Amino acid sequence: MTVTVHTNMRLFTTRWASVVFTLAFLVGAGSVPALAQSGGGSSGSDGAANKEKIQQLKQSFKSGLQAAKANESTQAYTQLEQALQLAEDIGHQGATDKISGYLQKLPKNWGNAAVENESWDEALTHFEKGIKHAPEDAYMYYGKGLALVNMDSTQAGLETLGEAIEVGEKTGNTRVSDLATSRIRDEFLAKASKALNAENPTTEQANTALSALDEMQQYVDPNAASMYYRSRALFEKEQFQQAIDAAEEGLDMHQGSRSDAAKYHFIVAESQMKLGSKQTACQRFEQAAFGDYQARAEHYLKNDCQ
Repeated sequence: MTVTVHTNMRLFTTRWASVVFTLAFLVGAGSVPALAQSGGGSSGSDGAANKEKIQQLKQSFKSGLQAAKANESTQAYTQLEQALQLAEDIGHQGATDKISGYLQKLPKNWGNAAVENESWDEALTHFEKGIKHAPEDAYMYYGKGLALVNMDSTQAGLETLGEAIEVGEKTGNTRVSDLATSRIRDEFLAKASKALNAENPTTEQANTALSALDEMQQYVDPNAASMYYRSRALFEKEQFQQAIDAAEEGLDMHQGSRSDAAKYHFIVAESQMKLGSKQTACQRFEQAAFGDYQARAEHYLKNDCQ
């Protein structure tokens, strides 16, 4: 498990699990659903059976809420799911809706708490339960995907994050789909960055970076950052025109500051210099002379462009 993953999980917790885990709010006001006895014309035996199910439903619901308030998730799930089944059996829509609401809220809150504690196996359990009861909630898939990635089940985690994107786009939950997209990208950008982190990356390291970026595109579209790493890897392989093309595409996607954009201009300028386009390269070095790339760009401007 990488430091990057832990950092992203903390960000996820800060931004998404800031919901105060107060089951007293969810549970304290949770009175047993008022169950009207339907089917007044039923036979005596049917009526008695119906009354018995209603009593079982009330007891299971009450026990489930008590277990939730005591933070006993396994018992709470068992009792509430039993109550839900009974409500469905007797055809009581009001009770069904109310119990379903708890079975959608509780997994999310318990899952978020588990994420905060980095208890990934618990987080997985809760978000899987959430998917069962809220299959149209993209957040549940997102939480499950994050848990799997942090349990080193990376492939399964990425696939589940992909489901979060699909469900989010289907239901209009763009915030979750965007978060899942970013998390998938982060996984592969970290690999590309690590491969290119050497002072003079080898062809093998450049190929490793390109492989990671290619694999990323099986899940999500490239972004400005991925095009930057692609351009760097291509430059290290001395594929200078392809490096220029990738950097220019990254610039088209880029929305950051002039200082941040300097790295794209620098790759373009160095590649142009390698291709013998000195005048054009020197113009691009002027655009690269900002932020972290200022000293290196100015070195070219002073020593090669005079």
